[in-house]
Parts: sequence; C-alpha cells; structure tokens
Amino acid sequence: MPDAASGPNAPLVLAGAGPSGLVAATLLARAGRRVTVHEKNATVGARFIGDFQVIEDASSPSESVPALFARLGLPAPSWRPATTAEFFDSRLRRVVIRSREPYGWFVTRGPDEGTLDRTLLAAALEAGVEVRFRSRLEPREADLVATGPQTPDGLARETTFATDGAERVRVLFDDRLAPGGYAYLFTSGGRGTFGCAIVRDLAGIDRRFDESLARLAEVEAVPMEGRRDAYSFMNFALKDEARRDGRDAVGEAAAFQDYLFGLGMRYAIESGALAAEALLSGRDYQAAQRAAFARRQRVSLVNRFLYESGGNLGLSLFMAVAARVDFRRFLGGWYRPGPVRLALAPLVARLWRNRGRCAHRLPDGHWCRAREREIQAPALGRIA
Repeated sequence: MPDAASGPNAPLVLAGAGPSGLVAATLLARAGRRVTVHEKNATVGARFIGDFQVIEDASSPSESVPALFARLGLPAPSWRPATTAEFFDSRLRRVVIRSREPYGWFVTRGPDEGTLDRTLLAAALEAGVEVRFRSRLEPREADLVATGPQTPDGLARETTFATDGAERVRVLFDDRLAPGGYAYLFTSGGRGTFGCAIVRDLAGIDRRFDESLARLAEVEAVPMEGRRDAYSFMNFALKDEARRDGRDAVGEAAAFQDYLFGLGMRYAIESGALAAEALLSGRDYQAAQRAAFARRQRVSLVNRFLYESGGNLGLSLFMAVAARVDFRRFLGGWYRPGPVRLALAPLVARLWRNRGRCAHRLPDGHWCRAREREIQAPALGRIA
C-alpha cells in the first residue's frame, strides 16, 4: 500500500483526476515528487457536457480567483468574469444585480479544449504527473483521495446547446418550481447552459427541469440547438476529519461544498493545494483543513437553512436587497463566519441531523442531513 510517510522522495499515488486531484498532483510534481493519478474514466471531465459553471469569488474577499490561481502557479482556463446578472422571482419580477469586482468566474467543464478540466490536466502533465485513465484505484490504496461526490445532497439537471450571440446570466428563484434551489440560464459566445438545481423532491428533477425551463421561456424564447443533457449533484457534510477509508480526501470526496448555492470548485482548488502542502511539509492536513474550512462550512449550513426557510417571500426579499448593493460584497456578508451564524449552526445541525445510515463514506461522527425516501429515485441512476 502506498504510504506518503515512507520518505520525502517516495512516489505518491492519487485517486481521481478532477480539479482537486489535478491541483494537488501538479503542486507535488513541481516540488520534485513522483506522482501518479488514477482516473476511472477515459478522460478528464467525463461527467460534464461543456456546461458553464461558476467559481465563486465572494467567500474570500482578500484573494480573488485569478489571484488564487496565480499564487498556486496554475494556468488560467478560458473564463469570463461575472459582474452582472438578471434575477427573477416566482412572479417573474426582474431585478438586475451588479458588482464592481467579479462575484464569480464562468468556466466550462468537460473533456474539450479550453475547459477547466483540460487546462488543469495540461498543467499536471507539464509538471511531470503520470495520469492513468481507465484505472480504478480504491481509496485505501491511495495517498490522497480526490474521487468526487459520493451521494446527492442536492441534484441538478442541465442541458447545453448552441444559441445566438447574446450574453445572458439569468437566475429564477421559485421554490415551487425548484424546491430549495434555483434555475439558471447562461449564454455566451453562441453557447448556452440551462439547469435546474434542487435539494428537495429529488425524484421529481425531470418535471422540475421542464417546468423551470418553460417558466424562463416566458421571459424570452432562447434558441437551443443540438441539446445535450446530463445530471450532476452536490455533496455536503460537516466533519472533523476529511478522510476516505483512512486516507486524506479533498474536494467533493471529502464533501467540501458551499451548501448555499451548491458551488464547490473553489473548495476543490483550495483543498487540493492544502493537501499538497501538507504532504510536502509534513504538516497535519486534518488540522489544516479544519482551520481553513470548518467555520465556512458551518456558516454554509446556516445559509442553506435561511435560504429554504424564507420560501418565495424570502427569495424576493433576497433579490430586492441584492439589487440595491454591490453583489460581491453582499454575498461576502453571507459567507463571512460571523458570530450569529456560527451560534445558529449547532441548532440547525440538530434540527436537520440524519440519525440513520448514510452513503457519505466519511468517518463516523460526521454530520449529514436527514435524507428523503425518494433519494433512490430512478433519475439518480442516470447521473454520469
């Protein structure tokens, strides 16, 4: 079995070639370590379809996403800054939100050139990382586990398509159509993504998707040619140890996720870098990840509770306030681990705690949310 503690020059074996695994592998190889990454799929980004996704840029106001990539020496993917958006409530009332600095960065995901996945793969290969595709490695056989999400705490269906040249960033907040979530439409450069993300009624994702798409079409009938559909899910839990089968874990393999909007790419990049630094320096990764992420994730849980508790009235108020202030600063206030949200966290955790078995494959004692019976819906079997 590989053992990172066997010596400073011992070869390292990583499971998973997602963003967190590739970042960790790149930084380790640049420091002179021999690194092999095992990826069960035939390519990187295999479960994505060229869809637009967002790396959020509000939770760490002292370091922007480009600054994070620059500090780690990572090449920038083909991305686009997000400074405006159109929000719609359940009555299709529209507000426009703006920020002086980007509140996020649009990237594409998948195996094609220019995606985040291919950009990070190129950096890893340039650093000397060996990536073995169609190679499944059990977590207990790895020095670091980066195998992605294990169980859906939220579910999304997306479609990508060719469209006109208009730039659109639209989000529909309607708890009746997307319970606990939202629908979104992003178009840029003749390509587009529409998706519906939910955290309740997971068995009804197809119906929720169709109804949300029809609702946003009332704003404008956007051309959608050559559609490709896929499912994805987010994976969130609170834990003292980010481990799988006794091995350190990063990214969604460790259930690092923003529970408010289901964004996880910043966590993936940061946790991959943190694990690499721990392997190189001998620092305790578990202590480091607790210091970096524990408070942020507890606040994220409270944010999710507030988001769901307000219903459509609360979502309309959220929109109204967001439209009157700088949106990046507004989001930063939500993400900031202030004393009120930290005090609420144990109460929310007690209210939502799952007291039975779960599928997170995290160490005993972790917190996860009580699951719905329809979590085993047939739709989940179609997730790539």
